[in-house]
Amino acid sequence: MREDIKEYNTVENIARKFIEAVKNGNSAIVKPYFYEKACFFGQLNEKVYQSGSIEEFYNTIDSFGACDDNYTARVDVIALEKTIATVRVIEDNWHGYKFTDFLIMNKINGTWKIVSKVYDTLQDLNK
Repeated sequence: MREDIKEYNTVENIARKFIEAVKNGNSAIVKPYFYEKACFFGQLNEKVYQSGSIEEFYNTIDSFGACDDNYTARVDVIALEKTIATVRVIEDNWHGYKFTDFLIMNKINGTWKIVSKVYDTLQDLNK
C-alpha cells in the first residue's frame, strides 16, 4: 500500500525549497528543511570528492550567489515509505554546471527533514 499523496506533495515541496535556495544563492530558504546533523557527499567534475556537514553546502550556496535566468531544475519523488523518502533533483546551469542531487529524507517527530544530500556533477558547461 502506498503512502497518501499529501506525503508525496510534502517531500516534493521541500525539494522545491532546495531548488529555490540554490537558484537564489540563499541557504536560509532551505535550512529549516535540513536535519541539523545532515551531511553531504558528492563528486565534482569526476575528480574531486566532497563530503562533510551540511554547513559546507550552505556556505557554497551563499558564496556562489544567485544563478542567472538559464538555471532550470526538476523534482522526481523516487520512493516514499512511511518515514523515509528519496527525491531526485536534476539541475542545469548552476553557475555552469549540471547536477543530479539525491535528497534523502526522514520523517522525524512528524516532520520531514533532509538528512543527507548526495550529488554528482554531470558536466561542466563552461568547457
